[in-house]
Amino acid sequence: MTQGAGTFGDLGPVVSRHAVDHRKRWMNAGWALLIAVPSGWLGVWGWSAAGEGTAGSNKAIGLLLGLALGAFAVAAAQVTGALRGERGEYFEVRRGGLVHGSQRGAAGWSWNSVTSLHVEGDAVNRLATRLGNGFRIVIAFDDGTRLRTDGLTERAADLGRALLTQCPHVALEPRVPWYGRAGGWLLAGAAACTAAIAAMLAYIADHPDKEKRVSAGPGMTMVQSTEAGISEAGYFFLAMGMLVCAVTAIVLVIAYVRGRAYR
Repeated sequence: MTQGAGTFGDLGPVVSRHAVDHRKRWMNAGWALLIAVPSGWLGVWGWSAAGEGTAGSNKAIGLLLGLALGAFAVAAAQVTGALRGERGEYFEVRRGGLVHGSQRGAAGWSWNSVTSLHVEGDAVNRLATRLGNGFRIVIAFDDGTRLRTDGLTERAADLGRALLTQCPHVALEPRVPWYGRAGGWLLAGAAACTAAIAAMLAYIADHPDKEKRVSAGPGMTMVQSTEAGISEAGYFFLAMGMLVCAVTAIVLVIAYVRGRAYR
């Protein structure tokens, strides 16, 4: 059932209301970019200035670039979540069902309309709690609607407990995670990442630096110079591409191994 906000009398009185604070997502994205931009700039500058460099300097540069990539990923995830949400978004737990609304309007469903429910709480540190990753709720209804929320929802744990209490018919159903359903596609993705790394290495091997001799004039000594096969920017993007592919391949293999427990 979908109705205007405040017209859900058939669902009974409000038991609890849980607002979703998307402002925290924008704040988290801002802090992440504040870390990513300077660390990324320093990493790129150090990589271009150090040349061969020492083992210690290379580790420091790698740490800066890794920190920048991680912070950019956090910022992207937080911005995506903020754009996906709606202003004034909230959840209302009622005696007879659930209401989800925002400034655009509201919709309500009875408890027997819930066809799937997943509540997961695995906050292990303050960072996960700050980013909202420490709690996750996914609800599906018989009309095809699917709602998601996380730890940035006000009293998210109370909302999760209320849903589990009101929906025992689906709360205990086993949920197979995405890596349990993907099967061999995970290994195919890892193989594709490995092939991409091999292709980039082959490209580097096919474009070596070339020595170039230029005559300075009759009776003059030949001038010898080195022409770069790949620019410094090209090396940087190839190195970052190989790093991303390597990490992705490792993650996919680990996901495949973990997913075998569900088959």
